[in-house]
Amino acid sequence: MRRIAPAAILALALAVGVRLAAADSAPAPGELTFKAHNAVYNAEGRFDRWRFTKVDVPNGDITKGRVEIEVDLASVHESSDKLSAHLRTPDFLDVATFPKATIAIGDAKAAGPKRYKATASLDLHGVKATCPVEFEVVSEKPLAIRGTATLDRTAFKIGKPFSAGETLSIHNEVQIGLDAKLP
Repeated sequence: MRRIAPAAILALALAVGVRLAAADSAPAPGELTFKAHNAVYNAEGRFDRWRFTKVDVPNGDITKGRVEIEVDLASVHESSDKLSAHLRTPDFLDVATFPKATIAIGDAKAAGPKRYKATASLDLHGVKATCPVEFEVVSEKPLAIRGTATLDRTAFKIGKPFSAGETLSIHNEVQIGLDAKLP
């Protein structure tokens, strides 16, 4: 009996581990993109691994809703493999130290037919801050949204501040896009 118990525990741990790995490898529920630029290059990329950790839209009322998102920052991808790798370094996202970012979107106010303005609370790069978000409902069943936010990357201590005298200096503002179906 003593030999069976450790084997059963090992099998259970392995099954749970496989299940968690499958959840982590599930495809993202849409697109999470970014745009940033300097005088010579327009970077347009995405995060390939992210998920909703909470979706609460009581009776379909967006103004009472709240969604939470977790982003695997190592999944950053830009068309330049060299830039993708550089974005993962301590110069920018520092994914070894800050592997995840979280976003909570709530406090939505109607801004027109199927259009809303809300607040996003971000925990990114060890800094917590908020920024405004604008989005539209593109489908009600299933609920799907498309939105944008502009954030100042330097507020999150990501990269050096913009310097007009340096050609390769990146503008501080980064546009974030979200196009997703909510579970």
